Amino acid sequence: MNRRLIVNADDYGRTPSVSRGICDAHLNGLVTTTTVMINLPGALEDVRRGIECAPTLAFGVHLNLTCGKPLTPPDRVPTLIDANGWFHEKDLIFSDPETLDLDEVKIECKAQIERFLQTEAELDHLDSHHHFGIASTEIWFLITELAVEYDCGVRTPFPTDVREEDLFELFPADMLDFSRTQAKEHLETFAIPHPDYFYASFFGKYAVLDHLIKLLRELPNGVSEIMCHPGYSDEALEQTSGYNRIREQELTALTDQSALSAIDSENIELHSYRTGCGK
Repeated sequence: MNRRLIVNADDYGRTPSVSRGICDAHLNGLVTTTTVMINLPGALEDVRRGIECAPTLAFGVHLNLTCGKPLTPPDRVPTLIDANGWFHEKDLIFSDPETLDLDEVKIECKAQIERFLQTEAELDHLDSHHHFGIASTEIWFLITELAVEYDCGVRTPFPTDVREEDLFELFPADMLDFSRTQAKEHLETFAIPHPDYFYASFFGKYAVLDHLIKLLRELPNGVSEIMCHPGYSDEALEQTSGYNRIREQELTALTDQSALSAIDSENIELHSYRTGCGK
């Protein structure tokens, strides 16, 4: 079996500069797909601009319950928001996911997907901001149900290349065990397009060219996804996110000629979910 690779840029729509950087990472580099934080101001317009300037970039939805405000009226999703109408912090969701009403989670996730579909772009796949999709089994099943309904892929939840002891610092132990085994089995049972392997280590101090090329050279046969967060920093991003200027470092690595050459020399095929995972 050949080696197929999806390089997905999270956080499209975070700011216009992030969106512009993702488009450049596709036009001049390795990025094949991106997922949109469609609830954020200006994200819908960013997608429409992206469709024009990067017509071969595949778009999905970065389902989001931890940044900004919901698209749904507050009185319909009271358990998802704080007293000021903003989504709860990610720590609350992972420490006590039962505080979120599942019906409200579904209402808001569907609202985000429907907002994206207003662009008339094809929906490539779903993933979740801060990986809230593995906060509980119920939320995971809800997201996969939406993938079946909207006929799209879903990101494989358990990373291939992150030490388990590091994951224990971020996610509940029972959900790590679930994401390693049953979550992927669920994707296969319902024939939901998904990668065989998910690489999440191209981030932070490892978001450098040498590490990216190492990942490329060591890719196994089958379908892999490398998660990334390229973009250009701007004042709005620096005021709201600690992951700002390093996005430009990611962009530089993803568009470096040596990374592009590694794709050719390693005979790696670049794909979206739809072209690479059987849809």
